[in-house]
Amino acid sequence: MNILAVGAHWDDIELGCGLTLKKLHEKGHNIFCVVVCSSRYGNGTGGAEETDAERCGLKAFKLIGAKYIPTPKEPNQSLRYGSKIMQTLENVANKHKIDAVFTHWFGDVNTDHRATWEISRTAFRNVKSFLMYQSNSYSDGVHIFTPNFFSGFDRKQYVFKEKLLSQYAVEWKRRKGRWEREIFERERHWGYLAGNDYAEGFRIGKLVDFYAE
Repeated sequence: MNILAVGAHWDDIELGCGLTLKKLHEKGHNIFCVVVCSSRYGNGTGGAEETDAERCGLKAFKLIGAKYIPTPKEPNQSLRYGSKIMQTLENVANKHKIDAVFTHWFGDVNTDHRATWEISRTAFRNVKSFLMYQSNSYSDGVHIFTPNFFSGFDRKQYVFKEKLLSQYAVEWKRRKGRWEREIFERERHWGYLAGNDYAEGFRIGKLVDFYAE
């Protein structure tokens, strides 16, 4: 299969589906990644600058075994649905004959994440399989992420998740404790639900001829 992962920002893919992509690559599938936003923040917010985020992200994608597809970057914190970015992603899917897409979940409270989903559902309408991930655990109490598809890992395999995220050295130093509570503990619970030590969880948009193993 040709599999595409789409993230609003650098690190979203690794947080939401990095281990699953690595597993699929090891099974012989072709993995591609696209990052929609620039990851450039205003002064004083503590976010990584675009060039540093890209450098770290490319290292993480290499560890996964994924090929990065460069695309024009949209501004952070103001992403909106538009025909230009939609057609860019649609062209990526057509050019690389994409069979399955991993993208953001529609109920995410982060506006860039939610807009990426909205763009994705149109751009990838002809792709056979469409799975949604959650790259954070924010909840508004209305839209609650309840995965119905799991990719499981044992403890030894799951250590790789920390290696992936630690490629973002500045963010890892700042967010390590939060990610351990927010991401690792969440995925330990999902692993319990799926009969594994850990699991990455997804919401199915559609699933046709998709084999995770």
